[in-house]
Amino acid sequence: MRKLKSVIWKALHPQRGIPKGEPLFLNEAVNFEMEVIFIAVPKTGTTSIRRQLKQIGRPIIPNPHLDILQVRESLYLHYLRQLLGRTTTFPCDTVATDEFIRNRAKESFESFFKFSAVRNPWARAVSLYYRREGIQTSGDITFEDFCQNHVYASDTCIHPTLHKNQIDWLCDENGVVLMDYVYKLEEFDRALNEIAELTNGRLRLESKTHNTNPTSLAPKYRSLYTDQTRNLIAKRFEKDIDYFKYTF
Repeated sequence: MRKLKSVIWKALHPQRGIPKGEPLFLNEAVNFEMEVIFIAVPKTGTTSIRRQLKQIGRPIIPNPHLDILQVRESLYLHYLRQLLGRTTTFPCDTVATDEFIRNRAKESFESFFKFSAVRNPWARAVSLYYRREGIQTSGDITFEDFCQNHVYASDTCIHPTLHKNQIDWLCDENGVVLMDYVYKLEEFDRALNEIAELTNGRLRLESKTHNTNPTSLAPKYRSLYTDQTRNLIAKRFEKDIDYFKYTF
């Protein structure tokens, strides 16, 4: 058993003792050293958190905005890559079984601290409209036209999905939220203290601002809305508004 644990430990730390080559890590969403999973819903201030959780090397899955189910399934890929078919003995009694690999992925998912951020849907819509990366719309159409066509939560994003609401990044197949902690971007500073407490000090994040657009009117989002556009956003993103108790 001790021999098997030694082989597994070495497999899980492939960068150690390897002087050449760039190490690979699974995805920005998962930091194995800190034992955390951060689901980066687009346009919720994720750049600051992602940079603080940054790992050395390059990701196997480069998309930074995976949802919680995609992360859950990718953990098996990570451990499969690290553990499958690694042995230095004969007979091969130190090779991890597929059952062991799947259980290892499941244990990590269940034990890692899973957190995310959400944002007021009305303010977020304005941020999507004024974004400088991805599909830039503010110079081509009016905000009213944008609201008329704003259907998915990642509209205009570099990495689009068909998620209707922000909460769709955070749920399992049955609509159950799988996160340990979800904070509102509007309450970011308070969330930093709560995250530190919930992780017993393991995860101490700093309040930093990155990837801001000085021309965006998101901080003054109310001034852009008419009754019609306000109601459009309320109807389209009703699930987020109801679950996270947002008001205009």
